[in-house]
Amino acid sequence: LLYKLSRTKITNMFEAYRIYDFIKDDSLDMKAAFVDRLYPRGIRKEIFSNFLWLKDITPSPALREWFHEDREGRFDEFCDKFEHELDNEKAKSCFKMLKKLEKEYGDIALLTASKDIDLCHIPVLLKVLNK
Repeated sequence: LLYKLSRTKITNMFEAYRIYDFIKDDSLDMKAAFVDRLYPRGIRKEIFSNFLWLKDITPSPALREWFHEDREGRFDEFCDKFEHELDNEKAKSCFKMLKKLEKEYGDIALLTASKDIDLCHIPVLLKVLNK
């Protein structure tokens, strides 16, 4: 079986990847930010230290736990609640930092350990980045 790279092109400048796929693909040459609250399992610290870790644009633990009880059934409501959570100064600062990196370096990878990039917090982050 061929291993299919799980990646989602969202905008012209931001792409979402599972961190595990990103570190295996030597052809990817872009700056990256890890956008999960929890450290990714199995990733060595010397590799992880190459990424910017933006915990302030991740769902709160309570929202994440609520969402994981029924990911498919609660996805739309989760997106609304998470977007509301992102309306704070720390999150706005993170988005400004990502936009600055985008202007300076071009394509920016948003990394997550989530198994399904399309059914997690990543689409909300990219929606906010596109505003």
